Formats: sequence, structure tokens, C-alpha cells
Amino acid sequence: MKISRLTRTALVTTFAAVALAATLAACGSNATTPSESPSTIYPESSPTGTVPALKAYLDDAQQVLGQVATTVGALPDATSGMSTKPDDTWSSAAAQLKSTAAQLGDEAAALAALQPPSALQPVQDAVVKGIQAAQAGVEKLAAGLESGKQASIRKAEVQAKVDQYKAQIEGLAQQLQNAISGLTGQ
Repeated sequence: MKISRLTRTALVTTFAAVALAATLAACGSNATTPSESPSTIYPESSPTGTVPALKAYLDDAQQVLGQVATTVGALPDATSGMSTKPDDTWSSAAAQLKSTAAQLGDEAAALAALQPPSALQPVQDAVVKGIQAAQAGVEKLAAGLESGKQASIRKAEVQAKVDQYKAQIEGLAQQLQNAISGLTGQ
């Protein structure tokens, strides 16, 4: 079954609106601002057509999403060595969580710097905001491990939150992957 470009664009735009609403509802408004604002622009039309610009965007987006996957995959490792009661292992976990949060911030900024085809812009924006919200949550979790609030936090709670952020970011990245696949028909 062949879907017209207009129908495909309408489907992707509808999906993007639903994804944005779900992401914003799940994440709240705790998004942070990326530390960098590189400007990588992929025009929708060029002298040679839209295919080279779309391919360049897809390549760059896949690379950033690969980096996000690697960072998120390592997120549970930050808390795996924690003892059940607050001690130096908790400080070590906090430092690793801070480092991971910084990487997520860099990756969100890199993704935000890409300018996708207009049909993908709402989805990409929602993914960036979701990653930034998860980044803020990871930073807050790290701060809680470092501060005097440690006694009220349990290891299982920390690991559950880490798993939650991991699943959230993986879901967001999958949304963008699905939107890209829908646009390219793959």
C-alpha cells in the first residue's frame, strides 16, 4: 500500500503532537537549557534536491541517538556498586550520575542543533525536551546522594529512579526513530 507524501506528513505530524503531549505530561516543565547551541542546518530543498539533505540529517541524528543509547546504557552502572547504606560508594555513584547527566546534556544539545525536515521537528523537539528533563532528574538524584538527604533515600529507590530515567530516554529515542522511519518509509 502506497501512502502519499501528504498523508505520511499528516500521520507524522499527528504522531509528533501526541508524542509531544505525552512527553510533556510525563516530564513536567523541568527542562534545562543546553550548554551549547551549534547550528547544523539541513535545508529541505537544495540544488540537488531533498535527498542529500535528508540523508545528512538522518546520518547525524542516528549518530547522536547512538551516543544517547550508549550513555543511557551505562546509567545503571553508576549505581550498581552502591552499598545498602550511605557511604563512599554513594558519593562515587553521585559523581558518575553527574557525569552521565552532563553527557546527556551535551547529547540533547547536539540533537537540538540538528534541523530536521519540518515533519520531524515537533518529534525532535519533544525528544530533546524529554532528554533534558531526564537529565535534570539524574542531576537531582546525584545531588540527593551527595547531600544530607542520603539517609532518607534507599539504594532500591535510587536504582528504580535510574531505571525509570533509562526507560524514559530509550522511549524518547525510539519515538524519533519511529518518526524517521515513518518519514523515510523504512
